Amino acid sequence: MLRTRARKRVKKRVPGGSTVTHYKEAKSARKKCARCGTQLSGVENEVCCVLRNMSKSEKVPSRPYAGVLCPDCVERLVRYTTRFEVKNKYPEYAEMSLQRDLTIERYLPKDWFASLSKK
Repeated sequence: MLRTRARKRVKKRVPGGSTVTHYKEAKSARKKCARCGTQLSGVENEVCCVLRNMSKSEKVPSRPYAGVLCPDCVERLVRYTTRFEVKNKYPEYAEMSLQRDLTIERYLPKDWFASLSKK
């Protein structure tokens, strides 16, 4: 099972004096933002057996959409929803022109726009 070219081979000298081959498991690819594709900061990139023993707070930052969206995309998402809430709640901003962005809306709950227009 271990003798495959998919695993990295490391030659080690053991205390008995002989040289043995250790097979290392490869790390997975760095996690990327689902919207823009940039690498996510604060998300661990380790081998599965190491990640399994880490707590959730060590693996992923504690903020909304952590591990899925980068901080810039989360900020855009929050600004986007806030603008539509302001437009629908305050009559003085009713004429504000906004275009819907479906690349952002796919990360929001279903029917979030319908719930705004009902109020």
